[in-house]
Amino acid sequence: MKLIDGKSVLLGMGIGIIIASILGYIFFLGYQPQLSDGEIISRARQLGMVDRFDAAGGIIRNQDGSVTLTISEGESASQIAERLYNAGIIGSSIEFEIMVRKGNLQDAIRPGQYRIDYKEDTSAIIQKITGQ
Repeated sequence: MKLIDGKSVLLGMGIGIIIASILGYIFFLGYQPQLSDGEIISRARQLGMVDRFDAAGGIIRNQDGSVTLTISEGESASQIAERLYNAGIIGSSIEFEIMVRKGNLQDAIRPGQYRIDYKEDTSAIIQKITGQ
């Protein structure tokens, strides 16, 4: 005589998962976040939280999601590439350096502050900081 039937246990677990999924869907159906990204960033800074962009040095996150990159006089393309990569703005520091060298733009990088939108790719960032 079996006390517990394996099929019944699996059927019960499956029904439980389905019911939990339906309840979760109903619960989150009308949910809208009440804070914008800018408000969350602002509140986090007020609480003293450290942003990975701030930790990268010379890169500040703006309220609209863009970042402001500050390039110092005499900073090399590899240093800039490393900072951008560490901040998560570009996918590969090597690709950045290759694109700068391929375009012979090592000496064209101008110091200053540049606003980088989150949609911009590596070539757009290079064009922005070199003025090409």
